[in-house]
Amino acid sequence: MATTQTPIVVPFFDQATWTVTYVVHQGQGTACAIVDPVLDYDPKSGRTATRSADQVIEYVTSMDLKLAWILETHAHADHLTAAQYLRSQLGGKVGIGEHICTVQAVFKDIFNLEPQFQTDGSQFDHLFVDAERFAIGALEGEVMYLPGH
Repeated sequence: MATTQTPIVVPFFDQATWTVTYVVHQGQGTACAIVDPVLDYDPKSGRTATRSADQVIEYVTSMDLKLAWILETHAHADHLTAAQYLRSQLGGKVGIGEHICTVQAVFKDIFNLEPQFQTDGSQFDHLFVDAERFAIGALEGEVMYLPGH
């Protein structure tokens, strides 16, 4: 197993949304995180697909990576998330910043979501706070709250 102290960051560009999903790890057989995973969406049909996420799964499995985290950097207006699909296929925990609760409360009213929709972030496994430290195997990350995105 070849590991490095420097994170390896592998981008997966999604042409339809012009967004990028990243896989962060230290080499074959190590822990990894997937950042901002894309779920394919066809607005004409209203259907979703997993082609983009399946490419990420293929990479993770081919490198024998162990998924520690699926990280959402913000609520996405530019694409749907494949976080739940990836978790069902690879495991790991889904995390986002604690301020998602404010976003959920605003969106609940704007989009007239059902009354039982929870605005407490309970859809995620972990709500990160500013400056919180977390591990991706031997890699250590720190949360930076950046309002506005």
